[in-house]
Amino acid sequence: MSNQNKGRMLLILVAFLYGSLNVAFKMIYAMPDPPMASTLSVARGWLAAATFIPIVMTTPKSPPEPAAVGEKKKPPLWQAALELAFWNFGAQGLLNIGLLFTDASRASFLTQMSVVITPIISMFAGQTVPKIVWAGCAVALSGLVMLSGALGGAATAGAAATFAFSTGDLLVLGGALAWSMYLFRIASVGRRYAEIPLQSIKTTLLATLYSVWFGFSALQLALTEGATISALWPGWKNMTAWALLLYSAVGPGAIADVLQQQGQKEVSASEANVILSSEPVFTAICARLILGEITSTSENIGGGLIVLGALLASGA
Repeated sequence: MSNQNKGRMLLILVAFLYGSLNVAFKMIYAMPDPPMASTLSVARGWLAAATFIPIVMTTPKSPPEPAAVGEKKKPPLWQAALELAFWNFGAQGLLNIGLLFTDASRASFLTQMSVVITPIISMFAGQTVPKIVWAGCAVALSGLVMLSGALGGAATAGAAATFAFSTGDLLVLGGALAWSMYLFRIASVGRRYAEIPLQSIKTTLLATLYSVWFGFSALQLALTEGATISALWPGWKNMTAWALLLYSAVGPGAIADVLQQQGQKEVSASEANVILSSEPVFTAICARLILGEITSTSENIGGGLIVLGALLASGA
């Protein structure tokens, strides 16, 4: 198996892990007295950071690689990690805030606009995006539209509203742009640094950013409602919720981050985005097996189109 195909297989595994994350979050939010979004994010963030501690301690340090002829001196590790943490935080934070002002199905469609945004960013950066990747993007995007239901039901009846962007829509689109920037930058940065050190520092910095968000949420709750910090998660003693949080931090968190960086060393950012867009397909499979949710015909067709788009892009 070629390195490029290994990279694609790793990204498919990452898409599965991300898909299972959505189901884990849904199970947590369905429990009595669930946490607020900021509380869930900060708890998961620090659990993911703690996951890297034994890995870092047992991984032998390798000497820094000399720069290639004509290659610019790479920035410090912490600086590269901070940039990735910033784009990662922007993607998740803007989506969470946007969901306060727009429908979940609409947000789902707008978030996946990153499938189109990523190759555009790559093109403006001077990279060549093969036509087959553009074709895969178009097919995957059409599948995502069907999965989100953006072209069905009430959305079809109000077609004019579909193209009118609210404040929430713009925030979600900003999150899609941040995710595209993360994919684009990790494709470049990831080739210059080892996975474990970069992702461990990025995860710790990301948890710090979540802590700031958590602090603002606690302060706002105290000022507006006079509530204590425990109000951010009344059911924090639920051990099942903590077990799901631990899984989300280890599997779709630390492990997925490392595998994604490894995979994107061999695959372009545009192709990686198309492959990762298969996440809703794995979400639907996990939801069916774990939660008993049944997908509709349009959702099955949409999932098939996403897989087809990923296969097209992978054939570039």
